[in-house]
Amino acid sequence: MSRFFLALPALALIAACATPQERCIRQGAAEQTRLLNEIKETENNISRGYAIHRQTVPETVFYTCRRVRDGKVVGYYPCPETYYRTIETPVAIDVAEERKKLRGLKDALPGASTRAAEAAAQCRILHPE
Repeated sequence: MSRFFLALPALALIAACATPQERCIRQGAAEQTRLLNEIKETENNISRGYAIHRQTVPETVFYTCRRVRDGKVVGYYPCPETYYRTIETPVAIDVAEERKKLRGLKDALPGASTRAAEAAAQCRILHPE
């Protein structure tokens, strides 16, 4: 999750550089992308035999900062800085249920792919380059 938060500014910058057509196509393919990500995660869970729960937690580190007046140190004060880190915890799964879930995701994928292709065609009409 922390990688997600670190990548957020870069994604915002990339999204800002995308053309209206590219943004439209990406938005139209969001369901397909979500399904593909869930399929990959479910396949990984099955191959490992367990899922991984990710949780982002704050961690505050206290530093000592100097108070300077007229070029001289006149005191010290605590200056906390909060960082975020991701904790990954293994979670037991029912492999049979995960396989059932995987089948459902794979069954839903062709429909999502069709809708993404239709959305892309519509985006090309609405936003020609």
